[in-house]
Amino acid sequence: MDSESPPTERHHAPQGAWHKVREFLRLLWKKFGDDDAFFLSAGIAWGVLFALVPLLTLGIGLTGFVLSARFDDPTQAVVAMFAGALPQGGAAANFADLLRNLVAEVMVNRTGLTVAGAIVFVWLATRLSGSLRSTLFRVFETGKRRGLVHGKLYDIMVVIVGVVLVTLNLGVTIVFSAAMDFGVDIFAWGGRTVSLAERFLGTVVAVVSIWTLFLLIYRYLPARRTPWRTTLVAATFAAVAHEVLKFAFSSYVTEFANYTSTLGNLATAAILLLWIYYGALVFILGGEVAHVYTMLRARRTGT
Repeated sequence: MDSESPPTERHHAPQGAWHKVREFLRLLWKKFGDDDAFFLSAGIAWGVLFALVPLLTLGIGLTGFVLSARFDDPTQAVVAMFAGALPQGGAAANFADLLRNLVAEVMVNRTGLTVAGAIVFVWLATRLSGSLRSTLFRVFETGKRRGLVHGKLYDIMVVIVGVVLVTLNLGVTIVFSAAMDFGVDIFAWGGRTVSLAERFLGTVVAVVSIWTLFLLIYRYLPARRTPWRTTLVAATFAAVAHEVLKFAFSSYVTEFANYTSTLGNLATAAILLLWIYYGALVFILGGEVAHVYTMLRARRTGT
């Protein structure tokens, strides 16, 4: 009898772990459906499209003031930074051109962008912040909302802070690029080494940037602050899922669905819309995963 006890004990732990996984997935699936995540994703996607040109224009305008010594026309640098978060290759290679065309008309008359015009752009961009706030209210079940006026003022602050962070992010990228150039001059690295280093640097900056963005949104947009543990789980899951989705999306549009030869820019726009929609879905899923994780953990610990 004693010889049979150890196998019984060894089988108990895996069964307990598998039960926890199944319970987690069951609750996640239920919450995903209860929150109507696909509808919420469509709302965020609409907010992104509505705010895209104002945000790009504000970012380019602020960058032009702050980084004028580096860029005579910062449009390329800002658009390239935004495009770094998009899938690459195939039809997706046209995303940067599409974004550039969206703001080109506005930037021709950038000097005529008055304070009143900037205020209008900020107001339009708040639609995205409002969509994210409403989504996180349901995802994290905070039970607390900001009032209409308070919410709009908070959205204005979020847009302004976001544009400043975009400029800072671009500044950090410039510093890293300058350091890379300095290293090339000092150590006389070859072309292949520089290419690999630049690719690695670009990937690291993109991942850290998107992780930081998710962290700030999950933590500070809800009316009631999200606990740090929940925030870290949500941001990490969403950032990793975003990179996986970007890789899968890039492979799909490159290998299996390159429609640009027949549909041209229409295909690029359609793919961009799909990318924004599924990117919003990843953002929601990150919050759902973190909320269910926190709920189960509290249930097990009795807190």
